[in-house]
Order: sequence, then C-alpha cells, then structure tokens
Amino acid sequence: MSSYKETATRESCFQPGSTLCPGCMESVAFQNIGRVTDNGVKTIFTIGTSCGEVSTLAFPDVVAWGRGNAPPEAFEKSFSIIHNVFESAPTLAESIRDVADVLTSCGALQRPVQVLSFSGDGGAIAIGLRPLLHTIHRRTRITITVLVNEFFANTGFQYSPAATPFSDTSTTPAVGPTPGNLNMPLDYVHLAIAAGADLVAQISPAHGKLFMKTVEKSLECQGTAVLFVPAPCISGWKYDDGRTVELALLGARCGIFPTFIWERGQGGAVKDCPLEASERPRIEEFLAPQRRFAHLVETRKDTGEVVARPGREQTLEKLRAWTESNVERLYALAKLK
Repeated sequence: MSSYKETATRESCFQPGSTLCPGCMESVAFQNIGRVTDNGVKTIFTIGTSCGEVSTLAFPDVVAWGRGNAPPEAFEKSFSIIHNVFESAPTLAESIRDVADVLTSCGALQRPVQVLSFSGDGGAIAIGLRPLLHTIHRRTRITITVLVNEFFANTGFQYSPAATPFSDTSTTPAVGPTPGNLNMPLDYVHLAIAAGADLVAQISPAHGKLFMKTVEKSLECQGTAVLFVPAPCISGWKYDDGRTVELALLGARCGIFPTFIWERGQGGAVKDCPLEASERPRIEEFLAPQRRFAHLVETRKDTGEVVARPGREQTLEKLRAWTESNVERLYALAKLK
C-alpha cells in the first residue's frame, strides 16, 4: 500500500466545477477516492442518478470529472465515467468488469483496469436493492460505493431505508404526535456480508487516513468490495455550514453509524465507537445541530444542555435503545469470518 502522504498528494479525478453544496461530504468522498484511484491503473466509474451525479455530470454544463491535462496516450492516467439510471450502477460496473476480463483473456486488453460504482442510498438500498445484492452475490471484482445521506436528496428529501429513526423527512414528517420516521433502518451492512462480499465497510472521509486505506484495500480485493459512506447533507439534515465533518465524527462515535471494516475470512472491527455507552458521546450531541430533529430535542437556554422536548422523552429513549443495539450488532458482525 502507498503511504498516506503519497496518496493524499496525488491528482484526483474529481475536478473543480461541481454544483454540490459547499462542504458536502459527497464531494469530500469523491475527491479522496479520486486520489486513491490515481495509482497507475486505468479507472472506470459508473454513477447512478443521485445528488452526486446531477451535480457533477450535467453535460455539457458541468462535468467535474477527469484527469486534468493527461495526454490520451497516458493509459495509466486515463479515466472513464458512465452515467446510468438510479438502480443500475453496480450492474453496469459488473458488465464492464466482465467485458474487461474477456478482452484480457483473449489478449485484446493488455493492461489492468479498476472498476468502481457510485450510488446514493435511495438508488442502492431502496429501488436498487435487488441489483446491488445480485451483483455482490456474483462476487464481481469491483468496488461498490454507496453514499448514505438517508434519503432521496436528488428528488425532494424523501425517506430512504437508511434513515435514522424519528428523523423528519418530506415523506415521514414530524407532524403533531407523529415523531417523524417510525421505521428502523435496513441492516445493509449485514445484507452485504450475507450476499457474499469479500470486504464490507462503513467508513467516512472524516476519518481521512483510514478512509483512504480502506478504499485502497477495496481496489486490491479479489471479490466484491462494498463501501457504505455516511454523508451528512447540509440541505436535508438542516445544519449550519461548516459542520459536516463534525457531524460525521459525532455520528460514528455516538453509535448512529459506527465506523466498521470487515474482510471475509478475517473478520473485522468497529473503529472509533466504544462498545460501552458510557464511553461514547451522548446522541443528543449529534441530534442537536440538525433541524430534522428539532421536534425531538432542544437546547436549554439557562444551561446549554441538550434535552428531550417535553412529551418526547420516550421517543428519545427509543432512539437511544436503537443506537445501543446498532453498536452491539456491528460488534457481533465483526466476529464473523
């Protein structure tokens, strides 16, 4: 593996010019994954319809991808990106991998290529869950990246199966006695492991070095690697500019989306999120900056303490119990080999 310093100073295939919100975690992920893939191997991306796609690939107006001024003959610097409908990014990446392998076997392609797919959680684990799981089940040698911002950000912030319990979305509004989303999130990490992935991670670019090393390891994987990237959304989570990395770290450390890395045959580990609740930040610290949870918690003016809103105490305790079970579940999954 390359050193962190070497990887962090490479050229990224994610170029200036996107219309993503300033400070968007998806742009941070794209930037860092782009640097890791600048490793002397031709890169082919597929990207499904998503917030990250419409803001970076609106030809001819915005195309924020490429390897700068690399000449056409520089095969190791060459970069391709293919847009597809919502649910098909893993399937398209699988077909590219199959074609590349056939061309290699007959001698028509004499240099390796690396294939990655990008989807949002709406496209991957809602309308695209079936193609995602079937691609993993066929153990295709690709890296599948799912940017998890917990709703369909591209079409109006509708609920997705990854949404935090009791969050306010456009289709699960917190109105009257109803405290927002009443569904528990889909266990997408376990599904990816059960479907046959060789590497599964839930990892944020907020953990810079660990994120880059995990992406690098995914490119070396001989089976399917699946990276779920928690992506705090300024517009949908409704927090002030400049707090994206802070919320990504708080979400991981308090147990809402713990950092998790697992490899088949070796097991895994939960990072930066202790098993003991007393050693983790209170979930109120994660909830308070986000107006999508304004119906659930409030900050006391006299003490600055974040507490449950009157009448929401039981709901907050239910969320705390889910968070505890979420952490315990990932620690149990880490023991699987």
